Amino acid sequence: MEEKRKADVVIVGGGASGLAAAVELRMSSSDFSVLIIEKMKEPGRKIRATGSGRCNITNTKADGYDRITEFFNQIGLAVKSYENGLVYPYSESASDVADLLTDRAITLGAKIACSEEVISIRNEEGEDEAGARFSIESKYKDEDGEHTICTEADYVILATGGKAGPSFGTTGDGYRLAKELGHSIVTPVPALTGIECMEWDEYAEPDAHILAGTRTHAVVSLYKQDGDLPCYEGPFFNGEYVNCEPIFRESGEVQFTKYGLSGICIFNMTRHMRFDKTSGEGLEDYFIKVNLLPGASIAEYIFERQEGAFSSLPLENFFCTLMKKPVAEYVKETIDFTESCMFGGLGICEKPIAELTVSDIALVSDIVHGLEFYPDKIRGWQDAQVTMGGVKLDEIDEKNCESKLVKGLYITGELADRDFECGGFNLSNAWITGLAAADDIAKR
Repeated sequence: MEEKRKADVVIVGGGASGLAAAVELRMSSSDFSVLIIEKMKEPGRKIRATGSGRCNITNTKADGYDRITEFFNQIGLAVKSYENGLVYPYSESASDVADLLTDRAITLGAKIACSEEVISIRNEEGEDEAGARFSIESKYKDEDGEHTICTEADYVILATGGKAGPSFGTTGDGYRLAKELGHSIVTPVPALTGIECMEWDEYAEPDAHILAGTRTHAVVSLYKQDGDLPCYEGPFFNGEYVNCEPIFRESGEVQFTKYGLSGICIFNMTRHMRFDKTSGEGLEDYFIKVNLLPGASIAEYIFERQEGAFSSLPLENFFCTLMKKPVAEYVKETIDFTESCMFGGLGICEKPIAELTVSDIALVSDIVHGLEFYPDKIRGWQDAQVTMGGVKLDEIDEKNCESKLVKGLYITGELADRDFECGGFNLSNAWITGLAAADDIAKR
């Protein structure tokens, strides 16, 4: 027999956006009955994993920063910020944030139904000023078997998240629910994740596996091939092209892994690697340059040492004074391979520094300051921190997150086609959109 219940507001998803909305609703008006339906055994599962367990809750540069910190101050969370803009709970414990939000929601009178999955949402236009009425069908299991519940609500907040981190419950359910309610979905793809590169393929030459486990500070640049890239016009000694700006560039720590590239700057790069399969585009249209000596010039170093005590030092020995050993070895192998392909192999790396020609130094500089990697695959949902894609933004009111298609329906957090760089900006989006939806409902 189907169970029935009622709530003024049903929030589908007990993550960051959903919990913030529930707490704000109950603080704004105790007249609203609020029900969170969460399919996992506990709410806030993904919050507990954010920031490597420390929970980078926001950033001083994030939109809505003042509103977010005001909210957390109201519920008693002490925070601290750093010079780089990152903001953490004072305890630097993500579990503390999840527990506080959950406890506050329950204490304020919101109900949380865990281990319950929403199957469908049916919209029925109401006749009163409250707007739409919704019928939410959900199911749960216990020792007596599977049960179905029908919940009636005046408002629905879809806060299911995207598809990144499916082990935390974000498996894309919200896309189906939003689509059934008439919304369009921009194809979801994983972002803020590592990049698998062809240089790690089994038969790649040189073999980049030698780099695995090494970290180095670098500047990474992303290019998209659109026809032939401009040629180098002489020895620029910087590894870059003339009149060809990268579509993304960032400084940071690059982590070389067993499959390719990782690190925050690489994560941020993946947000710029969208392509349209229907028009023949693919990941192979992109390539990455890594400047291993940002802020310095290896050409200048070499020119300065062509006379004096270091002039007889072989170039390959010089590399080890500038780069970590695995990186130096890979650079040497890349130079040897490139040189062999271009000139038949002249042994640049074995030459004494004093004997290097301008063209030799230009080749070395282009590789050290522009070491190229070719993407083969973006790491999947399990590794991704965020989803690119989701409900089209032109179908959502940007101020209050209400659907422009269905009155009384709100779409918050990662479910909408919004994504941001690392550094607390994506969690900020979850908090601020959940608060915006709650504040709008509370006014009605």
